[in-house]
Amino acid sequence: MADQFTVAINKLDESFNLQETHNYGLAVLFSESGFAYCILDFKRNKYLGVQQLIRSEVKSQQTNPNSKQSFDDFLKSVLNAMPWLKNHYKSVKIAYEGKKSTLIPAQLFDAGEKENYLKFSFQQKEEEVAFADHLLPMDSYQVFAIPVPILNAIRGHYPNMKVVHFSSVLIESIWVNYKNRINANRVFIHVREKFFDLMIFDGRQMSYFNTFPFQNPEDVAYYLVFVLEQLNFNPEMMPLVLLGNVEKGSGLFELLFKYVRHVEFGKRNEVFKYSYILNQLPPQSYYPLLNFFSCGL
Repeated sequence: MADQFTVAINKLDESFNLQETHNYGLAVLFSESGFAYCILDFKRNKYLGVQQLIRSEVKSQQTNPNSKQSFDDFLKSVLNAMPWLKNHYKSVKIAYEGKKSTLIPAQLFDAGEKENYLKFSFQQKEEEVAFADHLLPMDSYQVFAIPVPILNAIRGHYPNMKVVHFSSVLIESIWVNYKNRINANRVFIHVREKFFDLMIFDGRQMSYFNTFPFQNPEDVAYYLVFVLEQLNFNPEMMPLVLLGNVEKGSGLFELLFKYVRHVEFGKRNEVFKYSYILNQLPPQSYYPLLNFFSCGL
């Protein structure tokens, strides 16, 4: 079963104790292409590690479109290889990184219309279930969909657990970490594998959020400049915070710096401590995952 996935990141402190998981928090991020988690020691208020696993099917389908691997098979192989993920934890938080999500202001939100909100923006190609996260700081709802096979797999191994959307964690974590640090508009970009999330925040409220697909750095720069100009912001005057899968000196960083003069990387939440082993990862990486326990979701 180990060939069901490959290990992309494996950073786990040697102090991690299988007998102490009842004092730990487990935060998990699912996506169609993989599984990532982090562990927080509540006694020491210290993050002990991060691991990221990629489904082998994602790579094998590029060469063999007929290859089949269910998400449940993938998840079973992960839990068999890492049985501590089935231990009892003091707290477990689960997020899903899906492609279908849309923000609805609380004044316009109707819980009975979740499916219709998504149908308005996305085509339904498979059986799925709609959910909604209430983002209290913004008084809005993040409506999202999870394909039924993935939802059943998650609930089969983590029954009765609430599943929230990845972007809800991202939005709330930025609000928590920056609400007292800035008093003017600032743009945040969170870079993923094939998508990036763009948010404008003024220290009190979010005025813009959207997710865009991209294939190269030029796509990111184009969407960024387009959005800022449409909102009457000067790109050269708007500070930019970079999060996720982007590093200084990369092609994306160098290109964005041509358009936005004030660029910085996101920092880790100083409320928590971090294992020395996590110093091997850029502070802006795994931002939603390492901020999950600071959110009210």
